[in-house]
Amino acid sequence: MLKRISTQLTPLQHLMTVTFFMLVACAMTYVIPPMHELRPWIPGEEGVPVVRLFKQWAEIPAFAGHGGSYRTTATTDKASERLADAVGENVAANLGRKPVIKPPPDDALRIDPAEYDGISVRIEDPTGRGMRPFYEALEKTARGEEGAITRIAHYGDSSIATDLITSTVRENLQARFGDAGHGFVLAAKGYIPYKHRGVWQSSNPDSWETREVVRRQDRDGRYGYGGVQSRAMPGAWARVATAKRGDVGTRASRFDIYYEEQPRGGQFSVRLDGEKRQTVSTKADTRGDGVYTVEAPDGPHMIEFRYKRGGPVDFYGVVIERDVPGVVYDSLGLVGARANRLLNFDAAHIESQLLRRKVNLIVLGFGGNEASDDRTEDEFYEDYLAVLERMRQGRDDLGCLVFSPLDQAHRERGRIRTLPTLPLIIEAQRRAAFDAGCAFYDTWQAMGGENAMRRWYKARPRLAMGDFRHATPAGYEIIGNMFYEAILAGFADYLAGDSPSDPGSSGAPASTGSSDGVDSGVPDSGMPSSNADSNTSPKR
Repeated sequence: MLKRISTQLTPLQHLMTVTFFMLVACAMTYVIPPMHELRPWIPGEEGVPVVRLFKQWAEIPAFAGHGGSYRTTATTDKASERLADAVGENVAANLGRKPVIKPPPDDALRIDPAEYDGISVRIEDPTGRGMRPFYEALEKTARGEEGAITRIAHYGDSSIATDLITSTVRENLQARFGDAGHGFVLAAKGYIPYKHRGVWQSSNPDSWETREVVRRQDRDGRYGYGGVQSRAMPGAWARVATAKRGDVGTRASRFDIYYEEQPRGGQFSVRLDGEKRQTVSTKADTRGDGVYTVEAPDGPHMIEFRYKRGGPVDFYGVVIERDVPGVVYDSLGLVGARANRLLNFDAAHIESQLLRRKVNLIVLGFGGNEASDDRTEDEFYEDYLAVLERMRQGRDDLGCLVFSPLDQAHRERGRIRTLPTLPLIIEAQRRAAFDAGCAFYDTWQAMGGENAMRRWYKARPRLAMGDFRHATPAGYEIIGNMFYEAILAGFADYLAGDSPSDPGSSGAPASTGSSDGVDSGVPDSGMPSSNADSNTSPKR
């Protein structure tokens, strides 16, 4: 009977019947309480039902800043105004902002307040121990003292591995205080999206094997300064050169090749600018670390190294520097890393690597991957405190700073919302930093705080990727500029003899978020409660 009735319906009648029953089913989700979770739309929710499901297909992310051409500046007054309306004036002002160039020698130590005008979030350093070694070194660099190179080691996850935040800070600091070279790069490129700006690299990747601190692949914990040990196989080669163009990174006067010494070590060859090759043996009585230095007249250069013969040859990386006063900013990105992966370093090994590198400030920029973990604030705190102790090891001559993660968000019923674990992580980082005598920079609040990724994603030019975990190149440029200004502001306070910044006066703007949890659509920087519950799944 039913089959006979169905065959008698016209196509239009059949469609109307199906539509009717679908509408009744939807209506039942609003009437029957146990079915409320299935409601296709609720008042105040963003996006049109059904349509937003298709919209998400357009949000396939380009990983960690790769794959998108978003490095666009708001070149017109109208465009700048639209961007400011979306993300706030303090954020928008840092897109395309150029630093003040190095002042004349007789005015070297004057930091004009205009150089960090509009700063919203400052570096927090209640004890003064976190940044003092760095500022002391930077003061000597600013004075132009002979051999005064200030070195920063910035470790982090995929947001650092693209060298977008760090290249912006590097270029700004070098324009302001002097270019002492690009710094450290891995011997052979690491996993995607590892990339450095302001330097040229090439290798035959199929002839290299890597062991990463993130994956705990070396039983003795010897991963080198950059956290990746690159083993050269027969036929392996790599080339590293100064940048072909740009305001910084185009000159070098020294290349330092970091490698491992070992009883069965083989040999590699080195040559500069196509000249005669030199042979280096990595064989030693015990396992240790070695450095081979190639010096050259200050200018553009390329170095090439190849596996030659014998046993294993393991490289840590190459340092490119100049013998002039200036700043070197090492970008040490570890894709997929959580901060606690740094505990895979052998303590004595990483200590010797940092000492050999003569680092003045170590920056730890993790937390993005941890945002997917279902853990308590105290658990995050214990991890970060242990990492800070492992990396600093009680040294008073090594500055340290915790660089909080970007806003990490997900879609919740069509709305882009900050993950509930993020405030826990940031508060844990702040506590650990202060307890370890380190400084803290709140990247999340600098972006705008709660639900910043929503505003950054909707901004034009777009500042956040569709995965809501990474920024676009334009967004990373903004973050780099804001961090640079925070460094300048702190240095100005140091030069003026001001007391360390109080953690309660970080310069973060007051919250504009509404108490009912509904996003008002304007940038806010309220600090959510650190007791928020996490319902995300662990990804260990």
